[in-house]
This record gives sequence, structure tokens and C-alpha cells, in this order.
Amino acid sequence: MRILLVWPSQPHIISPPHMKVIQEGLGHLPPIGLICLATWLRERSEHQAEVLDALLEGMSPEEVARHAVATGAQAVGLSGMTHTWMDCLLLARAIRAAAPQLPIILGGPHATLFPMESLEHSEVDYVVVGDGEVPLTSLLDRLAQGREDTDGLPGVLRRGDPAGSRYVHPDMADLPIPDRSLTPWRRYASVVSRRPPTTVVMSSRGCPYRCSFCSTAGGKKFRANPAHRVVDELEHCVGLGIREFLFFDELFTFDRSRVLEICRQIRERGLDVFWDVRSRVDRVDPEMLRAMAAAGCQRVQYGIESGTERVLGLYTKDMTPEQARQAVRWTREAGISTYADFMIGAPGETREEILETLRFAHSLDLDFVHFSITMLLPRTRLYAQALRQGLLARDVWREYVLEPTEDFHPPYWEEVLDASELEALLRQAIGSFYFSPRFLWRSLASLRSPGELLRKARAGLKLALGL
Repeated sequence: MRILLVWPSQPHIISPPHMKVIQEGLGHLPPIGLICLATWLRERSEHQAEVLDALLEGMSPEEVARHAVATGAQAVGLSGMTHTWMDCLLLARAIRAAAPQLPIILGGPHATLFPMESLEHSEVDYVVVGDGEVPLTSLLDRLAQGREDTDGLPGVLRRGDPAGSRYVHPDMADLPIPDRSLTPWRRYASVVSRRPPTTVVMSSRGCPYRCSFCSTAGGKKFRANPAHRVVDELEHCVGLGIREFLFFDELFTFDRSRVLEICRQIRERGLDVFWDVRSRVDRVDPEMLRAMAAAGCQRVQYGIESGTERVLGLYTKDMTPEQARQAVRWTREAGISTYADFMIGAPGETREEILETLRFAHSLDLDFVHFSITMLLPRTRLYAQALRQGLLARDVWREYVLEPTEDFHPPYWEEVLDASELEALLRQAIGSFYFSPRFLWRSLASLRSPGELLRKARAGLKLALGL
């Protein structure tokens, strides 16, 4: 079968007001999940797969539907998050109207979180729950035989099926290197890119930690590609002309020996690459960071979240502010830029605690920060707590999935401070960091190219307008 895999445009993305203003200035990154699926189908099955990045191309649902018909697609796969669910559904409706006979398959984080609710919509024929490579192949094999049932298919559901479990791919090393030529790879870059084009790498899946605000889309079990396979992928990209990489692993530094071996092989093969990773502050040490810097790591993103131990305990972060300070110091001493995430609006968090977090963030001498209001996200322990305590009278996320509306706003924990107060503090946090003389001077001093200057200037202007 010939399947069209689509990353939809996102005009209805659920996002904080200030982020909607600057979204376009953040750049575009490749839909690596769909690229992985298409590569698997091309190499491990008889099926043909095309990847369409409608977000990059600026294509409307109707334009995507016409493309599906014109290219002779025999099935369409859509991927997205719950934050982009409305756009996935509008696209499914456009495809159903243009080609009623095409099976529409939904995958990605949203399908894993809300499989049964998604199937309540007649435009969605199947959902793939969990890792998609084997389930999608099995489903296409069955559709090619003229069958529509899902009996015995791992991780695949259709309307009327009982709830099933997510599929977990048993061996990451079994997955082929994603073929980035399936998308217009030269056009991808982010606002922090120094040497575009930029691509995304997923060298592991899953996170074993228990943060109360996170649903852990990749599952709780950490699964990773071996070091040589990771560096093979980087080398393959260098051959294309890509030298800048964003590792989207939920926790790249979980396995210390794997990190050190990746760094050793990058140096041994003489790869001139730049890369960013995500980490916890308690999963790094000076030796690891020095090895990462020597192998081309240019930025580490830490989920610090708060500067107070009480709030960190509420989030079950299992870390302390002092560990955060130490990790940031080690990272800077290794010559690597630092990026940290902070959230405001935890259960019972007071204005003074939020201001303490802002003071703490400034004291760390970070290169970049991302401030946000703590959203009560679906399928998280924090959201379940809000429902149990009556802070939320209804399961608003489930209602949104069943009947998405443009005016939906993700819920906050409005026990001490209401939404308007939290949003005012958020604007204060962002402005105090990004328009400080220290940040502006450091940003100018670190510029490597006119292109980087232009990208950052555009993002800065949009940020100023958004505040």
C-alpha cells in the first residue's frame, strides 16, 4: 500500500498567549517520528511511504487532502499531540470529504493518551498506541489483504475494540537510521541554530522518573540505541550536509557509559558536529560534561522547574536547588551553554515563592531560560490530583478531545493565584531575563553569523510584541 504520513499545520495549537505570538519565529524542525516510520516501512515492508510536513509547507487541510488524492495515497497517517488535536481532526475531516474511501490512521503522543476518545470521531478509522513501526506495518499488511479488523494486531485499535495496551518496540538498535531525505532537510532550523540546517535525533525513548506534571509519552522504561548506532546516524547526516543536531531524548544523559562512548566515537571519527541535549541536573558530572564539550555539545537543557525545595517536592523532581546550581556551574565550566526550564503556579505556590524562583533563575547565570505556567496536562498525576480535590469540576481534557473548540484554555492550578495573576508574573519573568543588559550583551557577543542574528532579532521582536 501507499501511505501518506502527515505532520499537520498548527493554526489551532493550544499554547500560552505569548508563545502564539512568537511561534513563527522559533523556526521549523523535522517531524522525526514520521521520518522514522516512513524509513521503517520502506526498508522493512513492501509498502510505500511519503512524509508531508504540512506545517513547514504552510498547507491547509484542504490542500493536504488534494495532495493525498493527487499522489494516489491508499491510506493516510496523521501524527500529533493533544495540543494540536484540533488541527489533526480538521485535517482528517478534509481528507474524509475529499476521499471517503481512504483509511485514516492516527498516531503519535495524542493517540497514545486518548485512543478511545479519538475513535469517537468517525473521521478516525484506526489509532496506533505506542511505538508505531511494527503496529503500522501490521495494519497496512492487513488493509492490503482487504481486511479491516484489528484482531491480534499489537498496538492498533479501531472503533468498537476494547481498550488495548501501548506497543513498546523491544530493541531500539533494530530501528534503521531515519532517512532525512524524505523531507526538505535543508529548510530546517531553529532560533538557536548556529550552523543550519538542523535536524532532530531520538537516540532513546522513555524516562523512568516520576515528575507529577509529565505524562511521559515515551513510556517509563528507558530504551536506547547503542553508542555506535547513534554516531552512525550523525555520520550519515554529515554526509548529507547536516552538522547541527537537537537530541529530543527525554533524558539523554541517563546512561553515563553510553554518553561517554558516544563522545569518544564522535572524536574518533573526526565528526565536526554541534549538538544539544536534555538532561536532569543529577545525571551529569564534570567528566561527562567535558567529554560532551570536546565532542561538539553546545547546549544542555535542564528541567529545573523551581528554586524552592517545597515546590520541587510537589513536582516529585527528586532534586534540590543546590544540585541545579552545581550542574549549571559544571556545564559552564565545561564551555557548554545552559538552558533551563522553570514553571510557576504549582499547587499552593505563593507569589513570594514564584519571585524566589525568579531570583534563583537569575542567580544561575543561565544562557537561556524557558518560563511557563504549570499546565494541568492530561494523564498526569497533577491533573488527577486536581480532579480528586475538586479544583477541576470536570475532566476538561477529555471533553476537549471529544469536542475540540478554538477557545479551549488548558487549566492551571488556580488555588492561590488566578490565571491573570500567573500570566502577569510570567510576563515579568520573561521580560526580566530576555531584556536584561546581561542577556542582550551575551547574545550579541555569541553571534556566529548574519543568519543567526536575523533569526534571533525576529524572535526577540515577536517576544517583545507578545509581552
